[in-house]
Formats: sequence, structure tokens, C-alpha cells
Amino acid sequence: MTLPTIDASHALFLDIDGTLVDLAATPDAVVVSPELPSTLRRLQTRLDGAVAILSGRKLADIDRLLPHGLPCAAEHGMLMRNAEGQVHHIVERPANYEHWLKVFNRYAEAMPGILVEEKELSVVLHYRRAPEHEAELRQLVDRLIGESDDASLLLAHCAFELKPSGGNKAEALAKFMETSPFAGRKPVFIGDDVTDEPAIAKANELGGTGLHVARDFGGKTEAVRAWLGQ
Repeated sequence: MTLPTIDASHALFLDIDGTLVDLAATPDAVVVSPELPSTLRRLQTRLDGAVAILSGRKLADIDRLLPHGLPCAAEHGMLMRNAEGQVHHIVERPANYEHWLKVFNRYAEAMPGILVEEKELSVVLHYRRAPEHEAELRQLVDRLIGESDDASLLLAHCAFELKPSGGNKAEALAKFMETSPFAGRKPVFIGDDVTDEPAIAKANELGGTGLHVARDFGGKTEAVRAWLGQ
């Protein structure tokens, strides 16, 4: 695919992990390139603020890694912050949240290399450092999902995330496109994971462009950053 030239007719939506920064063994271990914050600020100016982050990360993590206050859909679109800085919960915390957290922590204590990530609305079980446990952990999360009426499973890079039903990046992108300063523009979204595919499809559906790091940037986050910095 020929990459579009970003101009004032576009609205830009960006994933973080695996897109703007390289994946790391743990979420806290990612490294933000020195030029990325200034690149995003320049894009904000060029697009009159029509730049938003669509990430699975917590809102606090997004603000820690990137310029503070960017419009964003955190936790895979379950929590959104608009261009005015107002934060809205799209869904509520599931009833079984505390139970999931307790079970995940018990497994993490028994399995070296397993990491539990506690978000505001979901709980994530990371097994990047212990891939040999994938099958057993998948059985665990399937059982927990079967016990819940208001939950769904999100599959990501070496991670299982138990979350409320509803809320995703595609829905978040569509909601942003209904509001200023995004409305009336052509959306461009860049992501890298299976969780990003619906948003890639939604950008195309809305007359814009959905880009995948592996398919369109050779799997290189530095290629994404270089393109954004043009």
C-alpha cells in the first residue's frame, strides 16, 4: 500500500505498543524514542488537534509515555478522553473484577515469569516471559469467562485480558469522528495487534486509511515514527 501524505484533511489515530514504541518484556519496560513527543506535538499543530491515541494502556500510562492530555481511548476504548480533556467511561467495571484479580495473582505467584496488570476496568495476564504456560492460562481465562455474564476475553501479544463486554478501538474511533476536531476529516489509524484490526477496518470504512505495522511498515516501529516525522 502507498502510504498517505498526512495533511489538514486527515484525523490521525495511533496505537502505542508495537506501533509507536517497540514491545518490551513488561509494559513498564518500553522505551519512548526522544523525538516522539515533539513529533506528536507537531502533528497536533498541523492537524489542528485531530490526533488521538487508541491504546490498551491505562490513561495514566498514556500520559506518562506521551505528551500529557492528548485525546485518547484508553483500555481498548473502554475509557475515552475527548479534545476538551473530559473523561468518559464507556462501560463499567465487571462484577467479577476482584475475583479475576485474586485468581490471576495466585497463578502469577506459582508461575515465574507471569505478570498481572491491573487496569481500571480490566485485568491482564502477561506471559511473554513464560510462553510455555500459554495453553494452561488460556484454559484458566476461558473458565473465568464462562463464569461471568458481563465479560469478554481480549487476546493480545502474549497476553490474555479479561474485560467488560463492550467498548473497543473501532467504536472509539467512530465516536471521535463524530466530534470536533475530528469530524469531517479522513481517519488514518496505525496499529499492530489483532486488537487493532477492527479499528483498521473502521478507518477504511469511514473513507480513510487503516495501516498495520507489519503489513505497511515492515514490522518496524522506527519506520512508523519516521513516516510520522516527515
